[in-house]
Amino acid sequence: MLWVTREYVHVDRVACPWLIRRFIDNRAQFIFLPKEQIPEFVKKTGAVPFDTGGGVELDHHKCDGEDHCTFDAIVEKHGLKEDEALQRVRRVVRAADTNGLDKEPRAWALEVVATGVPLLVNSDQEVLEREFPVYDALYAFFQQEIVREKYKADIEKMKTRGETRSFIKGKIRGLKSKMLDQA
Repeated sequence: MLWVTREYVHVDRVACPWLIRRFIDNRAQFIFLPKEQIPEFVKKTGAVPFDTGGGVELDHHKCDGEDHCTFDAIVEKHGLKEDEALQRVRRVVRAADTNGLDKEPRAWALEVVATGVPLLVNSDQEVLEREFPVYDALYAFFQQEIVREKYKADIEKMKTRGETRSFIKGKIRGLKSKMLDQA
């Protein structure tokens, strides 16, 4: 599928392509354009517009009086609410993208990365390449957090970091996830 959004990506416009590639379409292609060029591009190509700054299905919105970002809209549309680790990533992305940095301390890390990486590269595509591993790591962090919560007593009995890491990796494979194979 071909997706299109505004150029000069920041938190939500990196998190959404990560979400799409990892959970919806691992061969998705992304085009970044000036906002005013997006409607014509969509008309010509049939690309799916997201986070365009208004007027499309996959964009910022309110939910129960709370500001939600495009990442939320994509999770909701594609039925990805059952993955608990992804829901934790979702909360961090939302906080970073909707002025909720004071509500979620981890959101600051995404803001730092989203501000710094574009200064190191020459295109939005390169930003995605550099930042996707951050989102992969955040997702894995939350998966291990869930395993640690669920198997706390078992983990407390382990003597080494290696033993603990192997145990957690094994249990992560059993977590409910719709993450696509990254082949």
